[in-house]
Amino acid sequence: MIAEIVRTARERLTVRYGLSLVAFLVLAYGFTREIETVVAIALGFVLVETIQILRETPSADDRWVGVGIGAFVAVTSLAWLGYELTAAATTGGPAWFPALTALIGVWFLFDARRDFREGRDRYPNDDMTISEMMLVMNHAHLVTEELKQGPKTVAELADACDLTKSRVRDALEITTDDNMVYRVDGGPSDNANRYGLDESKIGGIAFVRSNGKRVMRRLARPFRR
Repeated sequence: MIAEIVRTARERLTVRYGLSLVAFLVLAYGFTREIETVVAIALGFVLVETIQILRETPSADDRWVGVGIGAFVAVTSLAWLGYELTAAATTGGPAWFPALTALIGVWFLFDARRDFREGRDRYPNDDMTISEMMLVMNHAHLVTEELKQGPKTVAELADACDLTKSRVRDALEITTDDNMVYRVDGGPSDNANRYGLDESKIGGIAFVRSNGKRVMRRLARPFRR
């Protein structure tokens, strides 16, 4: 399993992606001038990327990853909340924020419980985890921006967006469901298909309409019967 995790990390952590993270941290320091804030952001990136790498590794059981995420976030947040309500009570710290993150941790635990009950360890595209959904939505944005230049194949989009072909296909699946992206013509294989962009369906209102229901359905999943 370790070899698969390393391979997944290499596919995900590209040079361009790493440089973009470094640039973001530099900008964060430029705005805040606080090295503690930058370190906290960097640790957050490390946590999120570690979770995502584990989720993308086929041999890693997503159910136990979800349990680990939920337990870590809930326990850490409750400890933070206790500190804000006691030691830092006189300074007026933001007690609402650790309370909110504790609820998020509990949500992950209920979501993992649902997975165990259904006997699943991987998520289909119609029922993705929140982190997977955000990742695919980000990739979909990159793909649609590239398609503004004209129709392209999966291979061309992968090269232009610095993504793997499988990630491009995931992004296309989301956007073609909403008819934002459509197949221009076909070929003897999937790699020969070209995709075009319907620019009339781009914009803030269209984005909320196409993704709002999907996000709300995902948030409600652990509590559905």
